[in-house]
Amino acid sequence: MKRRPRPLTVVAGVLLALAVLYLTVPAILMRPQQTEALFTAEDVGTAPEPQRRALADGVVTLGEMEAAWEAERACLQGAGYEPGPAGVDGPGTGFTIEVDYTGETDSAAADREFDRTYRRCHATHAELVAHAYFWDR
Repeated sequence: MKRRPRPLTVVAGVLLALAVLYLTVPAILMRPQQTEALFTAEDVGTAPEPQRRALADGVVTLGEMEAAWEAERACLQGAGYEPGPAGVDGPGTGFTIEVDYTGETDSAAADREFDRTYRRCHATHAELVAHAYFWDR
């Protein structure tokens, strides 16, 4: 005579297997998450002064992030561009900028110049601060 497993035993076995999977799979698949930003103390030490001050305590506040965006905007304005206001997508977010190449004899060269200027302003005023601010968000 063949014996059939009891439904309760099967259900208990399935629940036990699911519980074991629930507890072990995340531990196997998820490596310890890095909670610090991806830059070193040397990066912070050689960062431009405004960013170094913002990063000094290891925490970037909303006010520090907004100040970094404003400094970046001012840098672009100083170079002759017209960025929109910071916080375009809410507190702590960046800004938009539209560049008009009408009248430029070489729009590709003008675009490269804008790109160089933007990269310089961003690296000087906001790059590390933004990275740290948005790391855990």
